[in-house]
Parts: sequence; structure tokens; C-alpha cells
Amino acid sequence: MIPAPREEQKKEAFRLFEDGRYQESLETCTILLESGKDSAIEVLAATNLYYTGKFEDAEVFFRDLARKMPDSSYVHSYLAKALEARKDEGAITEFATAVHLDPTNQDALRSYAGYLISLKDYRGALPVLRSLVQLGKKPGDVRNLMRALIEIGEPEEALATHTVLGGDLERTPEYIDALIRTRNYQAAAETALGLYRDTKDRTVLRTYLATLSRYDVRTSLDAYASSIQEDPAAEILYDYCLLLKSIGNYTEARIVVKKLLEYAHLPLYRLVECDLLAAMELGHQACAAYENLIREELASKNDLDTLTLIISRYRMYLKAHVVPDDATRRFLDVVSRDVNVVSLLETARLYEDLGNAVEARSWYYRAYRADFLAGGLDYAKFLLAHGERRECEKVMLYILSNVKKSTDIARVAAIILDERGKMFCLKRLMVQLIKKLQERKMTLNSDGLELLSIAFFIAANEAQEERDYTACKYYCLCGMDVMPPYTRTVRLENYLSLIQACKERSIADRPIMNVPQTKKRAAAVAPAQIITEQLGLSEQEMKIVEFLRSHRTASEMDLRRMLGTRRVVGVVNQVIQKASSRGMNLISKKGVGEDGEVYEYTGT
Repeated sequence: MIPAPREEQKKEAFRLFEDGRYQESLETCTILLESGKDSAIEVLAATNLYYTGKFEDAEVFFRDLARKMPDSSYVHSYLAKALEARKDEGAITEFATAVHLDPTNQDALRSYAGYLISLKDYRGALPVLRSLVQLGKKPGDVRNLMRALIEIGEPEEALATHTVLGGDLERTPEYIDALIRTRNYQAAAETALGLYRDTKDRTVLRTYLATLSRYDVRTSLDAYASSIQEDPAAEILYDYCLLLKSIGNYTEARIVVKKLLEYAHLPLYRLVECDLLAAMELGHQACAAYENLIREELASKNDLDTLTLIISRYRMYLKAHVVPDDATRRFLDVVSRDVNVVSLLETARLYEDLGNAVEARSWYYRAYRADFLAGGLDYAKFLLAHGERRECEKVMLYILSNVKKSTDIARVAAIILDERGKMFCLKRLMVQLIKKLQERKMTLNSDGLELLSIAFFIAANEAQEERDYTACKYYCLCGMDVMPPYTRTVRLENYLSLIQACKERSIADRPIMNVPQTKKRAAAVAPAQIITEQLGLSEQEMKIVEFLRSHRTASEMDLRRMLGTRRVVGVVNQVIQKASSRGMNLISKKGVGEDGEVYEYTGT
């Protein structure tokens, strides 16, 4: 059989793609690419890989295409989608590149907004959603814009957006939430009731009942009772029980919680029962309920956040109702025998509550050894509160040097920059924090970028106090550069005031742009350190990169002497492969000389 002409095969590949037959389209693309290069078919093949769930292969294809077509918004957008599917933090950078290259690419804008919303980065999503709504005014985009406005604390603007663009969106969760946030409870409840009657959605019913209880408790109690008779949904039973408890009707609440536990025996629901028994001062029953729940949760450890909540409630119950010696004995017997970071931290807090700082420090330290991040942060806060600044700095520097994920780095930064703890007064720690955040600034969300901006602002203030006006201006410019839109803490005018003060106080104000950095600005990250972090290099691989970056070229024998091993070729190949997977051209082979393979550093 004579094969179809190439152009016909190309049309067939695109037709199969349009029909959603991605595997067949991919197979046709593979045949076409075997007979010759074609950029359009390469893009289609990569897209088919994405839609068939081959995300790793799709990433490789799109990275190669991004090198060939760096100005393609489509390519960067789909590379971002592949990275998102693989839970790679680099997705945010590729999405941003895609919309920067083509601000009218609605698919890229919508995917970027969806990605940011999935991360709960509503501040970052807001400009993207505004652009989308201006381009298309699609109902889904309008609802997402309203949601973002609500979540950043602008419900009035969300209602105004609804008034202008809402159309037939009057009965939506976003509109109801905006009414609730503006304390228009009655209108919110009436709207939610109407939406529930149309949809029979339990989530909407739950919103209606909760909102009704905000302004008419008596009517809401009747509505709850009627609702659970018709359809005893666990979530609504839970809310009803909490409402009864809040008004002191413990007897009825206990009846409801028993019914709740018949439908769902979840730890949070069982905790409500424990708290009710405690509120009713049924001491023996309350203790037994707390302790049985803790033992079961310690055995499973399904959710450490829930376990923390349960143990902390038990600790507070003992503190309020049991004499200290008996409370300590019971707590140690039930909680502290299980060596996990939650139990260790809660034991430390127990001793802290009792005023026993020596024992508290010991248990905090054990928590730090069990989990350097979760345990270490609380240990460092304890050390600082008790005047051990040097040890606190040492612990936090260790945490910073070992933490990997951008979200965890931001978590550490939030504690260092917290006004109440004042860890930011520790100079070495601040230098390392700025360095760490700068390394990851391309993958930080809005919260992370604001933390970096705050760190620069603190550094700028310190530089001004030391009369280093050049460094102060530099830090201000860096802070303004990374500051995200809709900041909560630091404002543009804060930096401008500092810069103005620098210019007024400086004897000889000199430009700082495009000039070598002063010693004060040594916190800037060296490229080799950034590369090490991005590629996850081993110690040997890192040494090779740093050596080549310093010397530009080196032979195999040079690297052998530097590393003290003959296994150099394999290590270099690993570095090249890791760099290639990240779209970097870091090291190239320049042939073979008298001293073996010759390598050249081709990075920046």
C-alpha cells in the first residue's frame, strides 16, 4: 500500500488531535518525524504526550522546543502544564514567561490563574484574572476574580465586580461569600436558600444554615433540627453540634454528636465529643475520651495537624482540671512514650506551661532532632525567648541550609521576620535568609516574594542606621523589584522614604546601578550556588562546577587531582545530564588531550 503524501499525514495528525484521539495523533507524528524535522509536528507531538499523561516525556520535548523557540508563548505554557502535573515548582516560572510573551493568550492566562489559585496564591492570581476578564468576560473567569478579591480581603470590590460583570451570576457561592464578608448576613442567607432550592447542594445548605445562625440563632436552631431530620449529613450535624455547644446547650449537643459519630467516626468529630464532656465537667469520662482518641491517632498518625490539635486540647484540659503532678504523669504516659515530633513538641509545651524551662528545652531539642524543620522552628523560638540568641541563630542557620521546598523556605522566613520574635536582629541569619530567598525568587509565590521584600526592607533600615547609604539604596531597589502586587505589610512608599532620606543625608550620593556591589551587599547569591540549588548537585558535582567556573577549562586529570578520585568522567556526565534536564548548557566537552577529556564551563 502506497503511504499517504506527507501533507496529508500532517492534516491527519491535526485532525486526530482535534477529535481528542491523542495517542493516534502521537503515532502519526512519530512516523512523520522519522522522515524529517518539522517544528509544527514537534509541537503537536509534545502536546499529544501531555494529553496522554506522559508528563515526563512531554517536559523533555517542550524543554527542547523552548530552546528552539524561546519566544513561543504556547510552548512555555505547555511546558508549565507538564511541570505542574509533575508537581515541579518551576511551573510558575514557565507560566509567567508564557503570559509575558503573549498577554492575550487566554489558554495560558487561564492555566496560570488556575495554577495560582490551586496554590491559594490569590494575590498573584488577581492581575491574571483581571486581564482574562477584560479579554473575555467569561462567567467562570468573573467568578474566579470575585473569589480572589474575597480571599485577599476585598469583598466590597468583589460585589462591585459582580454588579458590573456578574450578569446572571447572582446565585453563586462567590456572590454569597462576598455578602457574608461584608456582614450582609440576611441577604446572603436568603440567596443561599434560593440557590439550595435550585441545586439541592449540601454545601450551599450548610452555608445557608451557618449564615442564618449569624443573625438569628433561634430560627437557625429550628432550621438545623428540620434539616437533619430530612437529610442527616455529617457536616451539618457537626455545625449544629458546635452551635449548640457555643450557646451552652451541652445536653442537646451531646445527643447530636452521638448521632454524628454514627455517620462518621472521624477524629475531629470525636474531639468535639471530648470537648463536650470537658465542658460538662465529666472529668473521668472526658479524660478517658481524650486518651482513647490520642492512642488511636498515635497508632495511625494519618494526619499530624489533627494529632497536634487533639493533643493540645488534651494538654489544655489537664492544665485546667488536673493538679500538675497528676497531669504530668498522665500526659507522659499517654503522649510522650510515642517518639514522634508532635508528641515531643506537645510535651515540651506541657513543661513550658508548668514553668520548667530545663525540661521544656530538653524536649524541644529532641523534637528538633526528630524533625529539623517542624521541631527545629519551635526549638529556635524557645531558645530566643529564653535569651539563647547564639544557639537560636545556629539552629536557624542549620534549618535554612537544609530546607529545600520553596514553601518550606517561606515558612522559615515568616518566623525569622516575625515582629514578635525579632529573629531578624540576628545578622548572620538575615544574610543567609536573603541569600536563600533570592536563590528561589523565580519559584516563590506572592507570600514568599513579600517575605523577601520585607527582608530587603529590614536590611535597608539597618544599612541606613549604619550610614551605609549606598547599601540602603541597593536593598530598597531590590525590595521594590521583588515586591508582589497587593502587599500586606511593606509598601512602595516605605522604600521611597528610605531612598529620599539616603539622598538627603549622603555627603556624596553616587549612582548604584551597574556598579560593583559593596561589601554590605555580599548577600547576593553567587551563580554557582544558584546552580547547585536548582540542579540538586552532590558535593562532588558542586566542586566540579565551582572549579570549572573559576578556571573556565580543565582537563580530566585536573579534576581527578581536585576531587581525589579517578571517577571523574561519570560525575561530569551526571552534571551535564542534570543541567540539560533543566534547559541549561553548563559544561561542554572540548575533545581529548594529553591529560584526558577537556571540559569547558559554558554557564554564566
